[in-house]
Amino acid sequence: MTHHIDRLPTDDNTNGWSALLGPRQPRAPLQQDLSVDFLVIGAGYAGLAAARQLAAQEPEASIAVVDASVVGENASGRNSGFAIDLPHSSAPSDADVEAGRRVIRVNRFAVDALERLVAEHRIQCDWARRGRYHVAVTDEVAESALQPYVRNLKAWDEPYAYLDRDALRKRLGTSYYAAAVYTPGTRLLNPAALVRGLADSLPAQVQLFENTPVVEVELKGANPHVRTAQGRRIRAGRVILTVNAYSQSFGVFRERQLPVLLFASLTHRLDTAQLARLGSEPVWGVTPAHGVAGSTVRLTADGRLMIRQGFEYSPELRTDEARRAEARAMNLELLRRRFPQLGAIALEHFWMGWLAVSHNHAPAFDQIGPQAWAASCCNGSGIVRHTAAGMLIADHALGHKNPLIDDFLVQGTANYIPPRPVRDVGVGLSLAWDMWRGKAEQ
Repeated sequence: MTHHIDRLPTDDNTNGWSALLGPRQPRAPLQQDLSVDFLVIGAGYAGLAAARQLAAQEPEASIAVVDASVVGENASGRNSGFAIDLPHSSAPSDADVEAGRRVIRVNRFAVDALERLVAEHRIQCDWARRGRYHVAVTDEVAESALQPYVRNLKAWDEPYAYLDRDALRKRLGTSYYAAAVYTPGTRLLNPAALVRGLADSLPAQVQLFENTPVVEVELKGANPHVRTAQGRRIRAGRVILTVNAYSQSFGVFRERQLPVLLFASLTHRLDTAQLARLGSEPVWGVTPAHGVAGSTVRLTADGRLMIRQGFEYSPELRTDEARRAEARAMNLELLRRRFPQLGAIALEHFWMGWLAVSHNHAPAFDQIGPQAWAASCCNGSGIVRHTAAGMLIADHALGHKNPLIDDFLVQGTANYIPPRPVRDVGVGLSLAWDMWRGKAEQ
């Protein structure tokens, strides 16, 4: 039975990361019917990693990748630009500590793969090992979130530094944070530049078609096929779906993922005097210990401040101009709170993007038909987790017994959540409560 796609991503041409780059010529849309061995739907980190892995494992196979928009202009190019090697949060038990070690194995597998590709293809994306400051604004969250994280880092035998307010002021130029745990393994980058580079360096056997929305799919039968908005049909031996939050539009993982909307901004390039008023670190990245209410902040390689804040449930994958204006104003206000010594700062770019999370923070990763597979739910770590998901879902589709699949699924898969409208009420109340409790962490 065919399924009609009820929601497609739209590019609002606001992505700040891609605005900092030079122009790129997108690959042409699909112009004729096509038959391939493998079809990948979605050209983000997971889709590109899946296509590359398929090509490496099946060098004689024909592979096509289709994307509804232009590479780098959707979620993959709109994130905060952190390739994080460690789990985000602390683990309460010995069993969870061991699970954390398995997460680290998968994350570093993906980070290493990306680092090799950046070097091999000379992808200019400001890729740099700068580490990560995991911060708490209040003493209460420092005690409840950072101290348990330190205990896990010790159990994992991972290097770290625990920094107080004064140490952070010297490094980052702000006294806003009560404490932070610094870990050295995170890479910082321009995500739009990275995903563009990955797309433009695909193996020759992979055909990439941009601006080719899929509007109808048959994924449940033995002979999967799709129809594009241009009326072209693609028949494939096997299909891999990697569209993250939009997989619900394909009738996949509807009851296992929550689409979440986030807002981000980049300032103008700070002048020499403003940069001199910041700390000793020329490039840095901050992630919040309170993941719902907190703010992600960066100082970029070209001297801009970036902030991402505004975590909200978005089941329709849409928002309005009033909410955008509110979020933009909040982004600017939160930067000014952190860096009052900079005087007049302004936002040069403001954008939004969607990701998918699961209730149990596990990935959605499964076979969805006789010849179809899907991966979704990065749970806030898209660059690394989706790169790993793409490589591993390709191996899964090929029937390869990669032991890292078990590590990737150490938390199981995304669990069931009630359907709408019950879900909307429950999620709305839960997020409102988390935001209220964590308001001081903004």
